[in-house]
Amino acid sequence: MADSKPIVLITGANGFIGSRLCRRFLSEGFEVIAGVRRTADLSALSGLGLQYRYGDVTVPDSLPDMVSGVDYIIHNAGVTKVKRGDIFFDVNATGTKHLFGAVAKYNPSIRRVIYVSSVAVAGPSLKGIPVTENDPPNPVTIYGRSKAEGEKTALSYSDRLPVVAVRPPGVYGPGEKELHALFKAVYHRLKPYIGNLSRRLQLVHVEDLCRGIVLATTAETKTGTIYFIAERQSYTMRELIRLLGKACGRKGIPLFIPSPIFRLIAACSEFAFKLVGATPMLTRNKTRELLASWEVSTERARREIGFESMIPFERGAKETYDWYLKEGWL
Repeated sequence: MADSKPIVLITGANGFIGSRLCRRFLSEGFEVIAGVRRTADLSALSGLGLQYRYGDVTVPDSLPDMVSGVDYIIHNAGVTKVKRGDIFFDVNATGTKHLFGAVAKYNPSIRRVIYVSSVAVAGPSLKGIPVTENDPPNPVTIYGRSKAEGEKTALSYSDRLPVVAVRPPGVYGPGEKELHALFKAVYHRLKPYIGNLSRRLQLVHVEDLCRGIVLATTAETKTGTIYFIAERQSYTMRELIRLLGKACGRKGIPLFIPSPIFRLIAACSEFAFKLVGATPMLTRNKTRELLASWEVSTERARREIGFESMIPFERGAKETYDWYLKEGWL
């Protein structure tokens, strides 16, 4: 009799990263269960033939059935943009506490739980020195602090559950909405040079991230370990804009936006969105991340789980641009 497939539950399965994780784990021979809220838009998962389990990390009673009877859990559910800062903590911090509590009680023999954290937990790199997993957390935004609290909670279970945390930086690729604004500016022949152009940024293509998460799930690694999953190379802001221009095949007019002006734009955006009761894309808090340098070391992930990024930004940007064009996003 053939061995049954390992079963993985992916929370937040309907989102940009979650839907790609579903596809990746399916391709790796897993039986995939999509953990989603009942109100979730499931269009990104159509045609995959997935099982669905409905739950909400802010509603503890909805979690026992969702987490039971699976071999692995990828806790990917979370929020990155909210109308009120306390919602970050309700979902990213308290929600993680609820989920891990349910796993410890209802599925204590689970083979591994992956907490999808964020580089925002580590905080910016200083003096040109990449951050490592051994550096103490130094979040500079409300979002980063909420993810840091969630990560701390997840790792606090490492004596009872096999837990690993992965920290991606900015994630991009076909279907991603935040970096889309930058593609759109370059497509319309503008080069938005924001803040200090020599600051360095490290990104990760969504397919590299998913591959890294699979490796972190299946490798023999110590419980309680943290891994940065990112492209090995970082880029200056000027280099990123140049590569975006190359991907779009367009030359542009430089638009220099000094840091103080960018913060003022964020303040105006925040005020305007608040007036109409909408969630702002850009906030004063978010500028603390956008104006900083973000470099991390991927050495531990390479050494311990065999992760090496395969998609450089030049190639990934072209692929992403082609998708935006095909889907009418530009």
